[in-house]
Amino acid sequence: MRTFSTVTRITPATLLRRDRMLPRRGEVLVNMGDRVDAVDIIGTYRRPGRLVVVDAASTLRLRKRGLSGYLQKQAGETVAQGDVLASQPRLRGLFPRVLRSPARGQIVAITDSQIVLETESDEVSVRAHIRGRIISVMPERGVAIETVASLIQGVWGVGEVSHGVLRAAVEVPDAILTEAGVDVSCLGAIVVGGAGVTKEALEQAEKMQARGLIIGGLSSSLMDKAASLPFPVLVTEGIGEHPVNALVFDILMQHLAEEVSLDPGDLNPWRPRRPEVVIPLSTADAPPSEVELDTMLNLGNTVRVVRGPHKGVTGSIVRFPEHPVYYEIGLSLESAEIQTQSGEHIFVPVSNVEIVR
Repeated sequence: MRTFSTVTRITPATLLRRDRMLPRRGEVLVNMGDRVDAVDIIGTYRRPGRLVVVDAASTLRLRKRGLSGYLQKQAGETVAQGDVLASQPRLRGLFPRVLRSPARGQIVAITDSQIVLETESDEVSVRAHIRGRIISVMPERGVAIETVASLIQGVWGVGEVSHGVLRAAVEVPDAILTEAGVDVSCLGAIVVGGAGVTKEALEQAEKMQARGLIIGGLSSSLMDKAASLPFPVLVTEGIGEHPVNALVFDILMQHLAEEVSLDPGDLNPWRPRRPEVVIPLSTADAPPSEVELDTMLNLGNTVRVVRGPHKGVTGSIVRFPEHPVYYEIGLSLESAEIQTQSGEHIFVPVSNVEIVR
C-alpha cells in the first residue's frame, strides 16, 4: 500500500525562489536581474499614523468644566511634538497648567475632556533578508529572489524575518540552552540551541541583541515569552523537549560563521508559510528546484518520525510490510520498516512519518 505524506525540506543544496513583499503598496527600489545582499533594501512603504487619545481633563484638572475655553489648537490643525494644545491659567497666570502634544500629527477630534491626535505616517524600509538575484518585480508590491541555498524547514516559529551570522551555543543536539551558553559571541547572531531553552537563556539572548534562535524544542510555558522577543524563534522538532534531528544539526554546524536568513513562517490558513532557515551558498551550480516534490512514500525515502516513541528519529524506508503491524497500544496499522542513521531497524506507522528532502 502506497501512502501520501507531508514533506519537510531539509537539504544541503537546492534552488530557492522566495517572495519579499511590502505589507502595503509602496515603492520597489530594485530591478530585474539585480543581485542583492541580505541587508539591501528592496522597497519602502508608508506606515499609517496611529490615533493617540490625550486625557486633557485629567492633566488640566478641569473636573466638570468643558475643555473648549482652554484650547490653544483646534481640530484639523497640524501640531509638532511639544506644542501647547491647551492651558489653564492659575495663580494670576504665573504658573498655568499646560497640555502639550505627545507627538507630531494632526488633531482629528476634540471632546469635552479629550483631544484625539493622529500621528504622522512614517516611511518603513523592507530588506531582502536573503542573498540572491531578483527574478521578478511586482510594482508597488514586492519582488521574488532566487538563490542556491541550504534549506531547513521547521515546525513552529514566531517573530519577523531576520538575518545574521550563524553561531552555535551548544555542542550537541540534545543539550538544553542555558544562560551560560549565550555569551558575547552571540551578539547580533542567529543562535543555534539544542533540545530546549531556559527562560533565562531567552532573556540573555535578548540582552545580547541576538538576531534569531533555532532550537529543537520549546516548552509550552515559554511560547508567550518567545513571542515577546525582538527576534524570531524557530523550532525544528516540536513543542516540548526534543533534540535537533541529526540532519538539521549537521547542516547548521557546517555553516557556522556564515550569514543565514531565518523566517518564522506564517500560520495564515489562506497563505501558510513554513518556518525555515535559508543558508545561501557560493556555488554557481544550481541543483534541481524545490518545487519538484513527490509526496508519496516510496522505498528509499529519507523520513523523520514525527509522533510516537521514536519521535525525532530519521532514517530510510527499507520495506513496507505486506500486513499491518501490531503495536502495544492495541492497534494493527499500515507501517514502514525504517533503517535509522545508527543502523537500527524499527517499524513505524506510516501516519507517523514525514518525508525529508
